[in-house]
Amino acid sequence: MLNDLSCTRRADSRLTRRQLLEVGAAGLLGLSLPKVLAADVTDVQAVDHARTTIYHSPETPGYTCWVGAWTMPSGDLMVAFTQATGPVEGRRKAPPEVMKKLSWYPQYDMTGLDLRNVHLRSSDGGRTWKKVSEDSFKSPMNGISGECEFALPDGTVLRAVFGFYLPYNPELPQTGYFQRSLDGTKTWGKPELPLDPGKYTSWPRRLHLLRDGRLLALLGVAPRPNEKITRLDFNKYVAPGMLVSDNGGKTWSQLIEVLTPEQRKNWSGEEFDAAELPNGDLLCVFRKTGENSRWQGVMKKSDETWIPGEARPSVLPHSGQPELLATREGPILHVATNGVHWTDDAGTSWHKLDVPATMYYPRSIQAEDNTIYLFGHIGGDNSYGSVDQAIVMDRFRLDVK
Repeated sequence: MLNDLSCTRRADSRLTRRQLLEVGAAGLLGLSLPKVLAADVTDVQAVDHARTTIYHSPETPGYTCWVGAWTMPSGDLMVAFTQATGPVEGRRKAPPEVMKKLSWYPQYDMTGLDLRNVHLRSSDGGRTWKKVSEDSFKSPMNGISGECEFALPDGTVLRAVFGFYLPYNPELPQTGYFQRSLDGTKTWGKPELPLDPGKYTSWPRRLHLLRDGRLLALLGVAPRPNEKITRLDFNKYVAPGMLVSDNGGKTWSQLIEVLTPEQRKNWSGEEFDAAELPNGDLLCVFRKTGENSRWQGVMKKSDETWIPGEARPSVLPHSGQPELLATREGPILHVATNGVHWTDDAGTSWHKLDVPATMYYPRSIQAEDNTIYLFGHIGGDNSYGSVDQAIVMDRFRLDVK
């Protein structure tokens, strides 16, 4: 289907760009067209692609997963991920009441392992990496942070933690919260709650800096108090939501609904990503539980907030957490384990890029020299010791015509 769309769009030169947009939007996705469109793009190619393994655990099989990636104001690259070490067998198990609340599988119980959030930094475009920090945590779960970390313009690193996965630390918020590091991830400040835990259980998934300087947080939100919810309840009630901040996440807006009221009633799944369009609208791509394809929609900019449009099935195939990258060249990339695709018309059409499919749960960044970096881990959502995981990086540039 994707290749058919690409071939049709490129081959029929008699159709104008506007006609192609209207046909695709109305007939295929039913999405609203943005008022402002990027310059015409006829072809996008990846050049100078290279793939390298940048980290392996000190043990084999290694357990390193759930990567986050961002650039520092200096231009340095940084990645974060979860690492586990320790014996596969003979460890103590989580208490039954903890496993029941978390709806967790015994073969995935990480209790008794040495769990760490590891941070690497590169000052030479990803050629070499230095470990700059690692902080420990205890959990039966297989990660609490990593994917959602971001550097503010002043160098502060903001990370999200899913406190619901920290039952052995009841003094910490048992919901989503943020922490700040003022020293390049070596130490972290106190938890900062973006939503009232008496009303919501949240899981922050992504942080993006908007062109107007505001910080955008994408979250999965269940409108239930965190003290009275199980993981199965969270799955039942969670849906995508957004918050914006004009002071680097110190305070946040009220919850912004990403779905229409009707779609919110029957939605399942917290994973989504958003990319800012030239006119300030947001292209959103969702992982909807139980579907074989992505869903997508456009949120229309309205003053300081956005109004959700109806989400529809996309031509993009199913994969894990959606990952979007708005490139400086104009096209938006959708990065996944089944291929990298690009769009220059707000998702009306998608075209496959000639680079290998990524590793699991990829993250993407574009450096100041326009090099694009993709990070992910070998394997999948694996039980400890079952797969030799490692952190892998893809690097390439775009040739846009």
